[in-house]
Amino acid sequence: MFILSAVLQFNDPDPIYWSSVYLCVAGVPMTRLLGWRSSAVIWLPAGMVIAGLLLSLNGFLDYLLSADYSSIFASMQAEKPYIESAREFLGLLICGVCLFVYGKLDGK
Repeated sequence: MFILSAVLQFNDPDPIYWSSVYLCVAGVPMTRLLGWRSSAVIWLPAGMVIAGLLLSLNGFLDYLLSADYSSIFASMQAEKPYIESAREFLGLLICGVCLFVYGKLDGK
């Protein structure tokens, strides 16, 4: 799922950040399969996710305050810039939850 998300980000205005985040999150279970045990494997993508969550938080709050919850499924609109922030925030939240679970499974 995260690899596909990384590929879909190539058409984003800032594809390097988004593709990197999703690929790093996808790489965590891969490193476990290879037997690599380093806390940096979790903390590097966690830092990227936390930074992104903080940057998109205001737009996500605007989305919540708009009470236009179905707009998250609509196409981007100049008068509703919070749609992009809400999508980014929720994608990063999913990444964060997965990283938390990966860490718990690894005992960290």
